Amino acid sequence: MSKKALSLTQTAVLLALIVVIEYLMVGPQYILIKGSIVNLILVVATLLVGLPAGVLISIFTPVLAVVTGHLAMPVLAPVVALGNLVFVLLWWLIVRHVKEIQSLISYVMATIVSSLTKFAFLYLAVAWYILPVMLKGIVAKKPQVKVALLAQFGMPQLITAVIGGVIAMLILPRLAKAIQSIEKN
Repeated sequence: MSKKALSLTQTAVLLALIVVIEYLMVGPQYILIKGSIVNLILVVATLLVGLPAGVLISIFTPVLAVVTGHLAMPVLAPVVALGNLVFVLLWWLIVRHVKEIQSLISYVMATIVSSLTKFAFLYLAVAWYILPVMLKGIVAKKPQVKVALLAQFGMPQLITAVIGGVIAMLILPRLAKAIQSIEKN
């Protein structure tokens, strides 16, 4: 199998996993699990398949969430996509630029920096732009929307990004070896 065909296949499998997760894990009780798995898939796609795969999945995920009704306000999709992009770009940059590629130190740094940055971006984008500008009328009529969105785009985002990063640290070395053995055959 050519490298391009393998990358396309891997990206398609990861996208399919996102679709399955989106349809199986419905409801607020799954937020931490679903978010952690999505962040894990974003890291795996970025580091094992390539940055284009991570970017594609970063954009696809919130679009799918809108289509399935899990992201009730479509105005949030670009913000989520940008948050995902920040997350994968920082992972990619940190892991690629630390001297010992795929070392534990680079994974820990990537998890901390990308998780904090994604969390800060999402929270501030919702608090400073989406709520006061895009959803001003809705928030004026229903103040509970502000509380719900700030809660949704607050600590759960940090927690799920960290969990996804920690799981990625644990499985990436094994996945990389498995992919290398597939590529040899």
